[in-house]
Amino acid sequence: MNSKQLVLSLNGLWVKLRSRSLVWDTITTTGWSTLGKAVGFLIPFFIAAWFGITSETDAFFFAYGLILFLSGIFAPIVEIIIIPYIAEARAKNEDVGRFIGKIFGFSCVCLLALSGLFLLIIKPILSLITHFDSQTLDLVHLLLIEIAPLAVFLTLTSILAGTLNAYKKFTFPAVSPAFRATISLIIIFIFKNTLGVHSIALGYIIGEIFRLIILAYIVKKLRLFKFSLSFYFDPKILEFFKTASYQIVGTMILGLSPIIDKTMATWLGEGSVSILYYADRLYSIPLIFISMGLMVVLLSHWSNIYYEINHFRLKADVKRMIKIIGFISAFIMLFLILFNQPIVKMVFGRGEFDQERLYEVARIWVCYLFGFVPYIIGGIFVRAHLILKNTKVLMQCAFFLIPLKIFLNYILMKPFKVAGLALANSITPIFTVLYLGILFYKIGDTLEKKQRIEL
Repeated sequence: MNSKQLVLSLNGLWVKLRSRSLVWDTITTTGWSTLGKAVGFLIPFFIAAWFGITSETDAFFFAYGLILFLSGIFAPIVEIIIIPYIAEARAKNEDVGRFIGKIFGFSCVCLLALSGLFLLIIKPILSLITHFDSQTLDLVHLLLIEIAPLAVFLTLTSILAGTLNAYKKFTFPAVSPAFRATISLIIIFIFKNTLGVHSIALGYIIGEIFRLIILAYIVKKLRLFKFSLSFYFDPKILEFFKTASYQIVGTMILGLSPIIDKTMATWLGEGSVSILYYADRLYSIPLIFISMGLMVVLLSHWSNIYYEINHFRLKADVKRMIKIIGFISAFIMLFLILFNQPIVKMVFGRGEFDQERLYEVARIWVCYLFGFVPYIIGGIFVRAHLILKNTKVLMQCAFFLIPLKIFLNYILMKPFKVAGLALANSITPIFTVLYLGILFYKIGDTLEKKQRIEL
């Protein structure tokens, strides 16, 4: 093939990709998300270089972890739940700006109240469950007060990010974390000598405010809708937060899974928790890469199709996507399993890492990888249920998964040690696929019959 034919072939591929909006949006969103998150990954390295390891950094990271847990309960849930609601509102020609304004207002009130309550009760609780001295504990509480607004700002930016995703403006939410991280680093650098670790809290707050302003400006510039802040609580908002509450509970329950794994790993001797963590990090990288763009795009595209074009296409779209993504994820899984040892050696085979433990990490990573395909397919079914607003089903699934996970951990860790915990992590997504898949098609059939009767 000469250079001219190569150029024509590449141009043809480019045109073909651009013509398939789902594929193109997935590729571009994944790319921008990678860029957006990559800058944020640098912050801990700069903090380590500027502040080292002290009781003050311990206090900050402990406080920051608590606030992230608090905001993580709401922000990512609102971001995904809002997409099908906006698609439905657009299909019915409802006022999207007023709907978003009500969610903004109610979220602010709820999170401010929750943050205030959290700050009132957390100090006596921490004095009981931590071994911080009184001076460090006071610093933790002060940092919590300083960084608590982050929970509010994170949720508000998530509302705008979900709104832009609903309108298929994926680039701006995907790349916006890079702006936040850049501003945060600048603020920390400027004030690190005068404010100490308090500059980190200030940097995170100002960075998130900057991200909120950027997303709000983009929404205004694109003229997607006319925003109208409101604190009026109507049945539509009640339905939205009721739907979100099921997903919030389910997310909190599933958040216990890594804690359970680490706790049970402590039963297996020194180094078991670290080995499990290293293998889990390797497992998470391909999972995040393949899903961070795809799942957002699927939820937006399918929501628009379901509410604005055709109610009856969802089952066929889900089935087709499972075949495509199932094949791709299976190929990735087999590749990583085949080359697991050289990859582990390349990543961990240096410095203070015990060379004799490399094989053990590789073996545990392979056990994790067995669940790669069902985990991805389960994520597709999760998005399908979100479109149908079946968050109660997702909560029920989470309730079943945790006792199943504990049972499998206990059974498999005896013969396989740490690898047994990884195997249990690979088996539970199979239950997710079966449970959510069966209910999706059952509920889908029921809705189709109802809608055909109404038509």
